[in-house]
Amino acid sequence: MPLIQLEPHLFTSLPRHPDLPGDANTPDLRGFIHATLLEAQPLLNHFPSTLKPDCKLRPSPPSKAKVKLSRGWRTLQAPQHGSTPKKEFWVCRQSDHEDSDRLAGTVSIWEFHDGLRYNHAEHEMDYTPSVTSVNQLLKWNEPRQWDSNAPITVGNLNYRHFEVELNLIVHTFHPQALIRPRAFISWTMSATYSSSHPASQSDPVSGFITVQIPFYLTKPIIPGSQYEGLYAQIMDAVPKRAVFAYYASVERVELLPPATPLVSGVSSADLNTTTTSPERYLRWTMATTSEAGGGIPKWVQRNWTLGGVPRAVVADVGLFIGWTIKRREERRLERDSQMVEG
Repeated sequence: MPLIQLEPHLFTSLPRHPDLPGDANTPDLRGFIHATLLEAQPLLNHFPSTLKPDCKLRPSPPSKAKVKLSRGWRTLQAPQHGSTPKKEFWVCRQSDHEDSDRLAGTVSIWEFHDGLRYNHAEHEMDYTPSVTSVNQLLKWNEPRQWDSNAPITVGNLNYRHFEVELNLIVHTFHPQALIRPRAFISWTMSATYSSSHPASQSDPVSGFITVQIPFYLTKPIIPGSQYEGLYAQIMDAVPKRAVFAYYASVERVELLPPATPLVSGVSSADLNTTTTSPERYLRWTMATTSEAGGGIPKWVQRNWTLGGVPRAVVADVGLFIGWTIKRREERRLERDSQMVEG
């Protein structure tokens, strides 16, 4: 059974955590992350080419970049020989953004890191109107103790700077009397990556990815279960009438090779610089599969005109860019205020 799939996993499949010691079959965190990356990397390399693209690019204001939308079916390997393989409906969007923190409708690599890689779920609540609460259920601090010079390597890419947590995310829709809230339990992992090839060969590939995997927890029936406290925490946070729903996603922001040399000798591998060039582009790719549950028909969830997942993922580009521009202006005003006071 793959890790990145729509069907949610039981909590017994979670990697080892101090609050959930598990048993001899519980995977260690590093091995679990490695297995996740082994699945995520080819998915991101194959999407969106394995899906059917829309006939036109989609606008998502205030983003200057148009969005390429693709959708179609992904066939999973059959769990047993001779059994029928499962199919999942996936939606993928891709957009190329000028790496700039000054031009209208653009976003810099630093702003992508700050808004999408760090505190991914919490920031999603800031710029997505339907996300009304995020409760962190578990956080894995173990990666902070790993030697940064000993990355997890998959193919020719080295992954570092892992952020790993389990969140309960609630979406509330309008009219609330007709559409019940949706609750998602998501294991989220973000990491930076860079090419393992020496920089002298070519501009190194670099960026970051975020993977979200669905989980679910049934009510523990054994007294004293290690999951009793977690179950109570979830049920206390879930609003009344909420429907548990599921989604999986893979997301990547990558630096594209510049058309001309960068100014001031800035390396395209430097993820911390705030100096940006309009000649440097960032490719933002996101692919997701989801199930809203309840009484919403699947064909409605997949429909653009009726406001299904395809329209929502395109709108997310503009929502993130608009939120980023607002944060950029707030920081500028704060700096100006400090200079006046100084």
